[in-house]
Amino acid sequence: MTAPAPTEAAGGQATEPSPPAANEAHVTSPSAEQKRALPVIRDDGERVEPKVRGERVLRVGNRAFQALDALLAKGLPAQLNPLAQTGAIANTSLITAIVTGIVLLIWYRTSVHEAHDSVVAMTQSRFGAGFVRSLHRYSSDATLLFVLIHAVKLFFERRFGGARWLAWVTGLALLGLLWLDGWLGYWLVWDQRAQLVALGSGRVLDTLPIFADPLSRSFLVDDRLNSLLFFVVFFLHMLLPLAMGVALWLHITRLSRSWFLTRRAMTAWVLVSFAAVSLAFPADVVGAAKMAVRPEAFTIDWWYLAPIWLTDRLGGGVLWAIVLGSGAVLFSIPWALARGRARVAAVIEARCNACEKCYHDCPYDAIQMVPRKDDKPFATMASVDPSKCIGCGICAGSCDSAGIGLPWFDSVEQRHRIDELVDKTLGAEADVMLALVCNESAAAHLNVDAVTARSPELPGYRVVRVPCAGWVHPLTVERALRRGARGVLIVASGPGSCMYREGNRWTTERMAGAREPAFRGEKADRERVRVLELYRTQGGRLIGQARAFADSTPPGAAPAPSLARRLVVGVGLAAIFGLVTWAGTAAGYRTPGDPSPKLVVSFKHPGKAGENCREPSQAELDKLPKHMRQKQICERRRASVRLRVEVDGRELTAGAYEPRGVWGDGNSIAIERFTLSPGAHQVKVELGDTMNPAEYNHSTTRELTLKERHNSVVLFDKMTGFVWYE
Repeated sequence: MTAPAPTEAAGGQATEPSPPAANEAHVTSPSAEQKRALPVIRDDGERVEPKVRGERVLRVGNRAFQALDALLAKGLPAQLNPLAQTGAIANTSLITAIVTGIVLLIWYRTSVHEAHDSVVAMTQSRFGAGFVRSLHRYSSDATLLFVLIHAVKLFFERRFGGARWLAWVTGLALLGLLWLDGWLGYWLVWDQRAQLVALGSGRVLDTLPIFADPLSRSFLVDDRLNSLLFFVVFFLHMLLPLAMGVALWLHITRLSRSWFLTRRAMTAWVLVSFAAVSLAFPADVVGAAKMAVRPEAFTIDWWYLAPIWLTDRLGGGVLWAIVLGSGAVLFSIPWALARGRARVAAVIEARCNACEKCYHDCPYDAIQMVPRKDDKPFATMASVDPSKCIGCGICAGSCDSAGIGLPWFDSVEQRHRIDELVDKTLGAEADVMLALVCNESAAAHLNVDAVTARSPELPGYRVVRVPCAGWVHPLTVERALRRGARGVLIVASGPGSCMYREGNRWTTERMAGAREPAFRGEKADRERVRVLELYRTQGGRLIGQARAFADSTPPGAAPAPSLARRLVVGVGLAAIFGLVTWAGTAAGYRTPGDPSPKLVVSFKHPGKAGENCREPSQAELDKLPKHMRQKQICERRRASVRLRVEVDGRELTAGAYEPRGVWGDGNSIAIERFTLSPGAHQVKVELGDTMNPAEYNHSTTRELTLKERHNSVVLFDKMTGFVWYE
């Protein structure tokens, strides 16, 4: 028979189900091996989740963010705190960027030869197409800014281990896709910035054996620019947001009631901020890309173009090593830093009465209602998915029958322990105050005696640490009050900083009687219960509030910020984030390297086909059947193409280039660069494509006048022969 929900006993005390017997069925309970391997939450305050490596460093960063949150709370309501909704702001910014990008297609020309002129035309219409383009740029930059803040903030809060690994991994994938989309977007402007983007991309991709021809060869001169490649870049830029949508869905798939977009007020602030920055600092455009001219200095958007500093200075192999190395470090964080795994909640089948409260309250969609397999008079029962559960205990605060919770912090056992604390204190003192404190709140640094539950920082209180404020069931509070406790103080983490997302919200609503299971005002005085949401940095405020509560002082909640203060703080924050976003696009960049002119010689040409014959050795003949033995072994192959370059009668290079292809039967390809002094030079270029290694059967000579930061290019192929670009 299913255990009933708590009822009223004759003596006025609440009754509840006793701890389960040994033969009662447990569903989704952790295994014995898991219990041995994972830390146990003790009365001295060890938390639910396992510790992580480098936790002290992470705590420093977390305290910095919480100090900012506490400071902002003095001037803004929680729903307007940007640090509490960085992910939602990033999503709103991304949608703004996508919409404005689609609108820009009205004016943009998707041709490598017309793209720059169309962007320049947009810029000239400051309040029309130029304004839309500025919105597109700054919303894209803000997206990356808030994604980075979101990632760093959650990293310092240690929200990457256990079941959260999927959100961490997909979040990094989203960051990579977002950056790549912005990188390709700057390519489409086809100005000097785009020139460096294209050259850097070619340097990285040419390291991989995926293109028949080096991508860099397409960017030697303007006349040879690949229009199809430009269209592919445009297509990818438009397609990547779809891939980001898939990754974003995976990112939040393990969350219930995810805060995907900002609410109306914050959305208005975000959009107005973008508009103000766009009007004050219109998006610029630099000179058109000229592949034979090396850019010198200009401003770049460091949010997306910072890797140019690396691509301009490092080779493709080193760049890939950096990308793969940093990726391996970042993606491995959930497993490299976490020590063990958080233990999951468990369902006690005999107690579950299919009320579905835990199913609705779970912040991580880790609880499902499944068909029952026993003879209890309910169609369904709760079931915990261990791959999603992070062991927060919020489900324990939802369950009237104690049918689900944390086996190592059992609700029934803890209620009896609290009863004993109250009874023993009343036997020795006039009254007792009880504090149920979350370890991620301002109570984190309290010194609590494991036996007496006393804390010198909170005199007169008996302090019990709980995994999360959401673990506290109203019945636990009611029992303490009815047994004689003068007041119960619940200390939760600060607004927007709950380690388990919705623990603070559910507890506040339950104690106010607005959510089931609700605190029953007819059973105990609601005025004797106070819920405080305080950041870890607000220890002093906790002590003051606790003392005032113990002295029966009416609740001293901080007054709501005045409208004037909210406007001043809101405008100030919008200005700060707007200036930070703009500043990332206004910093200058200077290209490295010697400004001396360069001579670039490149060819794509097949060597002559021929046979290379030799006499086989006796060992080779012995391996063959007698009827297959030949006097000569001839191999058919292409000749290597030879290149010799002379400048002013001095030989700069003379080398051979093997044919490409799996069978060595493709073109020979070369790109050679030579640094020369400015001025006039006599240049001679010779190629040989025959089987005779001493023969150079293609030759050209020209006098060039070289200028600083200019490339003079000589191209050769079998259709056009030598072509000079000065």
